[in-house]
Amino acid sequence: MSYKADTSNGTIEKGFTYGLSQSLTIAIGYAPVAITFGILATQFGLTFWEAGLMSLFVYAGASQFIAIEMIHQGATPLMIGVTTLIVNIRHFIMSLSVVPYFPERSLPWSLGLAQGLTDETFVLNTKVLKNVEGEENRRRVMLGINLGAYATWVSFTILGGLIGKWLPIQFSGFQFALLALFIILTTSSLSKKNYFTYILAAALAVFLKLLIPGKIYLIISVVVAAGIGAWWRGKKASESVGCDSQKSI
Repeated sequence: MSYKADTSNGTIEKGFTYGLSQSLTIAIGYAPVAITFGILATQFGLTFWEAGLMSLFVYAGASQFIAIEMIHQGATPLMIGVTTLIVNIRHFIMSLSVVPYFPERSLPWSLGLAQGLTDETFVLNTKVLKNVEGEENRRRVMLGINLGAYATWVSFTILGGLIGKWLPIQFSGFQFALLALFIILTTSSLSKKNYFTYILAAALAVFLKLLIPGKIYLIISVVVAAGIGAWWRGKKASESVGCDSQKSI
């Protein structure tokens, strides 16, 4: 379950403990936001355990802030469900991006790891897993990262709910903390190999936002940019192989 010394190919054999230690980066960002959510949830009429159960089963960050606001305004469960589904539909693309790391995955593992996939854990996992040798080790590392972030979010939500009745304070801007954390983690994973895809996705998102209502423009921009980026890298790899072949001849 721990991580060991270097392997023969230069990577390090890592496990659950390593993943858990890596999740500290996310936990530091999650804690104050989760406390804020717990406080707001109780101020909006939920009990501390209802707030905790929402974090336990929904675990959707910004969508939870949207949900409690809609509950406070008297929205129907169907409307809340549809709204949060639209906000979180981007995780479908994220899940597909993680799949190649686990070619021999089982259904229980897939369900368990998918539950812990958020914007922040996705970025950290894709950065860390590429340096982990072996699918079993990758599962354990991802489980450590996801579980550390998940436990932080749930436990600090409950803490915030418990103290919420004694802190009648109006909070604002805390939802942006999750976005800021996501941006920091994303920029740390940029490299010369993928910056073109990120820039293209951002440009497409800005352009499509003007043409397409709702949040579907995010999915379209990511899919198109990822497709073009994969094609471009494949083309460059083919050209590189062709040049090597001509040199050898």
